[in-house]
Amino acid sequence: MKDKKISNAAAGTLSTIMGAICWGFSGFCCDFMFSVHHMSPLWVTPVRMILTSLLLYIICFITYGWRKTLEPLSNRYDLIRVIFFGAVGLSLAQYPYLMAISYSNAATATILEFLGVSYLVVFVCIRQKRLPKKFESWALICALIGTLLITTHGDFSSLIITKAALFWGILSGIGIAVYTLLPVRLLCRYNSMILVCNGMLFAGITMSLICQPWKYTVSWDEQTILPMAALIIIGSVFAFSFYMYGINKIGPVKASMLNTLEPLSAIVFCALFLHLRLHLLDYLGFLFILSTIFILKLDKEKQIKTENSAKKAEIQHE
Repeated sequence: MKDKKISNAAAGTLSTIMGAICWGFSGFCCDFMFSVHHMSPLWVTPVRMILTSLLLYIICFITYGWRKTLEPLSNRYDLIRVIFFGAVGLSLAQYPYLMAISYSNAATATILEFLGVSYLVVFVCIRQKRLPKKFESWALICALIGTLLITTHGDFSSLIITKAALFWGILSGIGIAVYTLLPVRLLCRYNSMILVCNGMLFAGITMSLICQPWKYTVSWDEQTILPMAALIIIGSVFAFSFYMYGINKIGPVKASMLNTLEPLSAIVFCALFLHLRLHLLDYLGFLFILSTIFILKLDKEKQIKTENSAKKAEIQHE
């Protein structure tokens, strides 16, 4: 039994790491298409969403059957939630991120996206009508310092990245926070892959109406097909599948910690293939922002220990 737990943990850890690397690779693919082939994110975003949803539908039909896959669409209230999750949550999580990449690079955009964790803290504090706790305050301070280092390199009189990159990067973090919060009720009823599969379709439809990709002339040659296929198969389907399997084996807290490898993999891919060069202060800023996840994990572990101690005291008292 113990050996089985160890093997499950090892498989979950490896799978989560692979998911993070695949997500970092997706950022590199977008960066490659934007900087080398000068493709527009207004075209890539909706096309990626539509094709990814179709591929996920095929996988879900094979794995779960078509009835279970389409079950969230059979309930009127859940259908509205799925449409809202896709049209708002997934669209906000994807479109601003790709725009941030187009105005900066995959590494910077991915790190700014990780600010979503800090936005979640702010949202929870506002909702509960309280000030941030000690660990939450430290996390927010680290996020602020990291953002300032990346955007100014310590010179607060000017921006190192463009205002557009900063705007879309911050918006992508807000998008991740919204994407995390919106499907909470739905995740209690449906499998996460089934939920994303359906939501991605509505996100693709929404972004198609907004971006109108049919207005862009794209030649479907190997320079378009290969990076798009890599983005969809490796950077979307594989990434999500690996990450969801990892969560199932090691839990969401450990999985979110390992997912901090995503920006690192984006940096490695961009440095190797796009000759990206970053300043030392960029790396320091990255560390400050990524540290927020570890700080909040310490807070979570402390809360769990306190709750467990309280339960033990109650049992002993009885």
